[in-house]
Amino acid sequence: MNHSIENFFTYSEKLAAGAQPNIDQMVDLKNDGYEVVVNISPYSTRNAVHNEAEIIEKLGLYYIHFPVDCSDLRPIHYKTFEGIMNGLKDKKVFVHCGGNIKSSNLIHMYDVIVNGIDEKESLLTLYKIQSPEDKWFEYFKTFGMRGRVI
Repeated sequence: MNHSIENFFTYSEKLAAGAQPNIDQMVDLKNDGYEVVVNISPYSTRNAVHNEAEIIEKLGLYYIHFPVDCSDLRPIHYKTFEGIMNGLKDKKVFVHCGGNIKSSNLIHMYDVIVNGIDEKESLLTLYKIQSPEDKWFEYFKTFGMRGRVI
């Protein structure tokens, strides 16, 4: 399905990410077989849908809200994200934040650290979505990644 969600990117048949979906786009996710929505945006995000949990759950999907403040990145943010993703390996998952910046950076890390994807290859994928700020490359390095490899 071709999604109208801003910055939508399909990583695999089980994983996609994008910006904040609106209500119609949430219905589209359900119709496309997604089982879980992981929201990593704080409630204060400019385009947040404040009753998103209720909407997603009424659609019969699982909803996980783990707000990450990217102005204060800490190791616990990635480690918690990794735990969430490890617990959802058998589900079709859509991960989002306000604009698919945090989501795509954390998925990049997960792909390299857990899924064993070559960092350069994963970074090329990340650049199809966005250009990470320098702070993200420093954050990558705290987990043993090389950072800028292209």
